[in-house]
Amino acid sequence: MKMARLTTVLLLLLWPAMAAWAVEPPVPGPGEKSGRATTKPESQNPRFEGYLYLDIEGNPLPIQSDAEIEAFLVEAEIVETSFDITGVTRPRRVVLLGDGFSARAIFKDVDIKRKKVTEIINGRNRFSLDWRDWHGYDAAAYELDRLLGIDRAPPAVPRSIGRDSGTIRIWLEETVSEFERSRELHIAPPDQKRWNQQRLMMQVFDNLVANRDSNLGNLLIDTNWRLWFIDCSRCFGNTKAMYYPLENISQCERGFWHGLENLDAARAKEHLSQHLSKAEVSALLARRDTIVRHFQKLIDERGEARVLFDVVPPTETASWGND
Repeated sequence: MKMARLTTVLLLLLWPAMAAWAVEPPVPGPGEKSGRATTKPESQNPRFEGYLYLDIEGNPLPIQSDAEIEAFLVEAEIVETSFDITGVTRPRRVVLLGDGFSARAIFKDVDIKRKKVTEIINGRNRFSLDWRDWHGYDAAAYELDRLLGIDRAPPAVPRSIGRDSGTIRIWLEETVSEFERSRELHIAPPDQKRWNQQRLMMQVFDNLVANRDSNLGNLLIDTNWRLWFIDCSRCFGNTKAMYYPLENISQCERGFWHGLENLDAARAKEHLSQHLSKAEVSALLARRDTIVRHFQKLIDERGEARVLFDVVPPTETASWGND
C-alpha cells in the first residue's frame, strides 16, 4: 500500500490484551521466505484490520460499509464482463460503475443439482442424497459470517445479469490465494501465531457451513495477512456431519464462540431463509450444536483462557501490496 500508515501505531496501542496461545507455530516449509516487511498496515478501516475495498485503479472506494457495498453491488451499472477467471462453473468478472468510481466484482450463476453423490472430502468418502452447487450459498455464507461477527467473507448479494439469476460478490483487490502464496510465491507468513489462529477460524467455519470444497484457491490473503473465506457455492446442504475432525481443533476465536452461542433458530431463520431451505437451516443449527458442545467441553476442562483467543493484530504487510 502506498498511503501513510501512521495511524496503525495508534490502533495497535489500543488493541485489547491478547489471550494466551497454546499452539506452537510450525516452521516455514522448504523454499518459503519469511515474508517480513518493514511497513505497517493501514488502519482507516479497523474492523477489517486496515483492509480497504479498492477501485480498479487501486484507490480506496468512497464506500466501505457493508450496506454501501451491498447497495453498490445490486444497483451499479455493469460496464464490462469477462470470463477470464478460472473455475469449472465459469464465474464472470464484472466492472461496476459507481458515482465517479469503478470497482470489480465476481458474478456466479451456477446451479447444479445431483442425486446420490459420493465424493472425497478431507480424505474421506462422503455421501450426499441431494448434492448441490449453487451460487446462493455464497450469499448465505456472507449473511452467516456477519451474523456471527467474524467478518471473513466479503459482501455477496443476489443479482441478475440479463436473464441469468446469480450472486455477485465484491472483488478483493491486493490479495493472493493460499495456492499462490504457498505454491508459487513461497512466502511464509511473518507471524505464525496469527496465521494459525486464522486457520483455526477457517476450520470451524468450514465445519459450520459444511464446506465440501475447502481448498487452497478458496482462501484469500490480503496485505495485512488477514484471511478471507470465499467461494461457498458447495457449502450447506442437509448434512449434519463434521467434515473436518473437531478433535483436531482445540481453540476458537472469542467473538466467533460468542456468535455460535447466540445463534438460535429464530435468528438463523430471520437472516438465512432467503438463501437456505428449512432443512438446510435445521442442518446448520445441528452442526452449530455439535461445535458448541465440543468447545464447551474444552472450556469446562481447561478453562476459557486456554481455549478462547483474540487474533493477534497485524504488524507487517505482504509484498504484493507494494505492486
